[in-house]
Amino acid sequence: MNRKISGNKATYRIIRKLGEGGFSEVFLARDTEGLVIIKVPKKDILISEELLKEEASILRDISTPSPHDHIVGFIEWIPNIPALVEEFVPGPKLDEAYSSRLATQNDAIRLALGVLSALEKLHSIGVVHGDIKPDNIILPKPLHPVLIDLGIARGIGSGRAIAGTPGWSAPEFMRGEVSPEADIYSVGVLLIYLIAGVDPRDPVNPNDIPKTIKGHLKNVIARALSLNPWERFSSAREMSLALMGASIPVNLGPRIVIQGKVVPLKDKLTIGRSRSQGGTGRADLNLQEFGGRRLIPRGPPHSWVEVVKVGTEYWISDRGSPGGVWIFENGKWRRVVDSPLKHGQLFSLGIRRRGGKVLPYIPARVYFR
Repeated sequence: MNRKISGNKATYRIIRKLGEGGFSEVFLARDTEGLVIIKVPKKDILISEELLKEEASILRDISTPSPHDHIVGFIEWIPNIPALVEEFVPGPKLDEAYSSRLATQNDAIRLALGVLSALEKLHSIGVVHGDIKPDNIILPKPLHPVLIDLGIARGIGSGRAIAGTPGWSAPEFMRGEVSPEADIYSVGVLLIYLIAGVDPRDPVNPNDIPKTIKGHLKNVIARALSLNPWERFSSAREMSLALMGASIPVNLGPRIVIQGKVVPLKDKLTIGRSRSQGGTGRADLNLQEFGGRRLIPRGPPHSWVEVVKVGTEYWISDRGSPGGVWIFENGKWRRVVDSPLKHGQLFSLGIRRRGGKVLPYIPARVYFR
């Protein structure tokens, strides 16, 4: 590794190697403003460069226009090396901070809320972390977690998961299924680790929650650890509310989870119209602005996407959405004009193309029970 790396934003001087993960090596470096982290792919693993480039792209999306408070910040991608330059987060890793002590239930909840805030952001752009564990979390301040490693993060519906950590990653993620519910499972495991000191090597059975965990927290963890992903919380936001004491029914009835928001389904739902724009019709969700890109053209309001109950089924219909309506079936995204929805169905309003991959632009999941 050269002792000096030139990027578009700065020249970085390597200080020392910090370690390595499954697909990359990690170095501490310095530019004119302070310390940074540089990750380079392992040369002996063919997909390492592709995975690191995808991690850089995810971090860039998250950090635009400003970094998330609970996710490491992106600095730049240097393609000719290749290398990912990211923010240096000072402080101990979570496993170091709690190697010789246990967290109180209140402190564990506060830490979990920070992690769930990060996951809410990731899921809103269609990304599943897949490897939430103490070694991937740093505490720059007490009770302020920051996710530092998105090395195996995958787009929802982008293909099979490629790795994970036994005991920490959800059982279905280890089998290759990529969904936000997998991250919900990992937060349940994290809570048990913080409060009871259990570092699992196998999937945690929701019936084996340590007796030291009591009250509503035990019920929240049991639900997060359900072996059936659809019986877990529908979103990171739902789990956050439950941790703060809200009652979240298991069977909420027909609903769509989109950008972390749970939207009930009745006879008809119009997505993409804002009351402030005028016009008629329900304005259950305004997705006019997403990141730095305007999804709905300026001008008079118009129907974008409709979900309508037809008999006992719900159909999704494209009513002029700029990026189209896509549903995920048999491992592929397929564009539709009108299509029935199934329980657990993934759909997306628009897609992004990254290399040879198709990723959801605004992903959503529908539940009917």
